[in-house]
Amino acid sequence: MGHINTKQLRHLLELDENGPGFHDELQAFIRQVTSGGVAGKMTDPREAIAKRLWDRGFGRDPKIQAKNFKVYLASMPKIPAGLLADDAELPFLSLADPRPGLLRSCKLLGIQHEELGYKDVDAEPFDDRFTVPTTPFWFRHDDGRKNRNRRPDHCRDEAAGDIQVGTAMEGIFAYVHHPDIVKEGEHVIDLPGTVHHSGRADCAYLEMWGGQMKLRLSGSSDVAYPLCGALCLRRK
Repeated sequence: MGHINTKQLRHLLELDENGPGFHDELQAFIRQVTSGGVAGKMTDPREAIAKRLWDRGFGRDPKIQAKNFKVYLASMPKIPAGLLADDAELPFLSLADPRPGLLRSCKLLGIQHEELGYKDVDAEPFDDRFTVPTTPFWFRHDDGRKNRNRRPDHCRDEAAGDIQVGTAMEGIFAYVHHPDIVKEGEHVIDLPGTVHHSGRADCAYLEMWGGQMKLRLSGSSDVAYPLCGALCLRRK
């Protein structure tokens, strides 16, 4: 395929938005190029980070239906001042758009979840501390490596103040903005803020397996694994 410039990519996205849609592989290619291209050239962090989600199809999801990126961006809150400053303990800034729901969000982000047999009702917060907003929100987080070889339930119980462990929803958005935080055969992120509704001793975790990112709800909360660590975060 020949070189496609930014103007052409935008035109393709507009055609896809207003027409029957392209073949899945072409749409995936467009998302891949624009997420690393157009968004990468933006200087405003709010715009650039939101563009990454737009390129994955969030604004065009039936539950959002933004007619263009400008409309989608307007639905994003400003980055809270308390999250703008560098934080050595929580070095990464991410934006979550939970409006499509967990299953649909995973599908847009290329993360297997429904394919593993899960439904939206399966994931629930461990308690009220881990109920995520239903509208877009910002959060600052780590990569979970400092909690490697520690029990997820201990990490959850020890969280204090405005620092808490991550949920499934926060985990998938942390990954899409910072994909290096999960590496196959090297690091898995525990997300003990989310549990399976019928197995509350288990928790969510995000892993790369066979080159495919997977969100599971079957992690043992009471077992420490050397390659697993609970994500920690702060949101305003």
